[in-house]
Amino acid sequence: MNRIRYTILPQDLHGHRFAVTLDIPARIVSKEGVQVQLPAWIPGSYMVRDFSKHIETINAKSQRLEKIDSHTWFVPASKQDVQIQYQVYAFDTSVRAAYLDQYRGFFNPTSLCLQVLDFADEEHELVLQPSPQTQSSWKIETTLPAKKIDRRGFGIYEADSYDTLIDHPMAMGEFQTISWISCGTPHHMVIQGAIAKVDEAQLAKDLKAICDAHIQFFEPESKRAPFKEYKFIVNAVGDGYGGLEHRNSTVLLCKRDDLPYPSQNIQKHDAYEDFLGLCSHEYFHAWMVKRIKPKAFDPYTLDQKNYTRLLWLFEGFTSYYDDLQLFRSQRIDLNKYLKRLEKTWNMVLRNPGRHKQSVSDSSFDAWTKYYQMDENTPNAVVSYYTKGSLIALALDLLIRQHSKNRQSLDDVIRHLWQMWQLTQQGMAENDFDQAINFIIGPSFQKIWKQFKADYIDGTNDLPLFDLLNQVNIKVAQKNKKVTENAESAKQLLGIRTSVVNGWVKLTHVLDGGLAQIAGLAAGDYLSSIQEERVTAQRLDQLLILLMLQLSNQEDAIIRGFRHEKEFAIRLSGSMGKRDLSSLSPAQYSLSSH
Repeated sequence: MNRIRYTILPQDLHGHRFAVTLDIPARIVSKEGVQVQLPAWIPGSYMVRDFSKHIETINAKSQRLEKIDSHTWFVPASKQDVQIQYQVYAFDTSVRAAYLDQYRGFFNPTSLCLQVLDFADEEHELVLQPSPQTQSSWKIETTLPAKKIDRRGFGIYEADSYDTLIDHPMAMGEFQTISWISCGTPHHMVIQGAIAKVDEAQLAKDLKAICDAHIQFFEPESKRAPFKEYKFIVNAVGDGYGGLEHRNSTVLLCKRDDLPYPSQNIQKHDAYEDFLGLCSHEYFHAWMVKRIKPKAFDPYTLDQKNYTRLLWLFEGFTSYYDDLQLFRSQRIDLNKYLKRLEKTWNMVLRNPGRHKQSVSDSSFDAWTKYYQMDENTPNAVVSYYTKGSLIALALDLLIRQHSKNRQSLDDVIRHLWQMWQLTQQGMAENDFDQAINFIIGPSFQKIWKQFKADYIDGTNDLPLFDLLNQVNIKVAQKNKKVTENAESAKQLLGIRTSVVNGWVKLTHVLDGGLAQIAGLAAGDYLSSIQEERVTAQRLDQLLILLMLQLSNQEDAIIRGFRHEKEFAIRLSGSMGKRDLSSLSPAQYSLSSH
């Protein structure tokens, strides 16, 4: 045996366990021994997840293993090949880990394949075997290059490095498959979990248009994709949403209702537009993140956090182009695009955290803040996705304005792509500044420097009102009266709620809102407002009545429970003396002139 080899068996479908055998050639372990390690996180999802916690048993055949830390083992020197056998529990329905039951199997190699440290650049093999429990109808879907497989896809796959190996997730089971050609490159969408046969023609038409638009965006002349084949691997569930990018594929989680089915009116199917937006987002990542990437990710260090201040660029700008490409590919019209833009803008404005944290800091702290949200997150954190997309919009409009529409943000992104093709190296923190200077020119430097200080390293709100008006996009404030609209009342109070066992629970209480001023806190359960019982069905009505009470400068009493202890809080009628609308976050609507 000359290669590092993983043999993976879906061993226990009802117990949700994969059996893995790792064979290490003697030439690797013959001198000083070697360490093996399971990644602590998966690229594209910036949170330490400690995948090794799911290893239930592990041992080496005719050899001892010494555990070094929570995810690392030492293999002593040996003159013979070493075989490590271990069992991994897999019941995570997300796109990030591994899953196995009698209906489907899925895994990212980061969850199953121990890395042989210091030998990551070696060639690797992965052998996927069927078990007696797997159904004969099960097939394998992956973009990992096959060496020798059967008609179902079980067999031997190969990778030129560990980094390549872990960038090819594998799905098992029965699939609906949609195929198309975009700019000469085969593309497929493979779907598990749909309640019925999806509208394959509609999906193929829409996805082809989106993929064509992305390829032509990055390569307007050659119109060549950077991969030989691409797959969208979709798991449709009752409730779920998310995606994770890979170099030649993406794994998507969506609701079954998000997918198109025959006889549906696609024009009124907003959830389907969201799904297409997710596909567009993850596909854009094939260039931006999987190839162009922060220097801190080149290479990834998978046993610890990798810090970068550039996620506003890599995730935020991708979030800008995902919807823009839906519009450019004519999947949505201008009004629908503006509605999606409006939703993002208002989402940013609703969170006080945008005034406390910059998107640069948000990128750096993603590991401990954005990916570990709690009840105070809206007060302390800004999303580098949503504000990052607005930064891209504002910068795009500024460049177009400055150059009299001769240049745009498109030119800067294409330059980044061209530079990566030349160097194939990660981006340093200041490389984007250099790209702006090179493409737009020195005359834009003062504008860019101030823009970066105010909106990327700073916490100012973006000047979108003026920028959009200058391109004939009408911006209107759409605040509804708090005495007539429950959603506006919630914004003024600064509360977000959920229903738990029939009780209305305050999940978030925002800084500066009337609820916080009065003394309400996240985690409180509401029992009554003005002696009227609070239920999920009556909440909106009671909030409007509360606003009427305050607008008449009358006190109001809210009762509830905090940590199992009853409380009564008085909202003073003096609050009604203030301009209640001025306390509510501004909300905007967009339309074309």
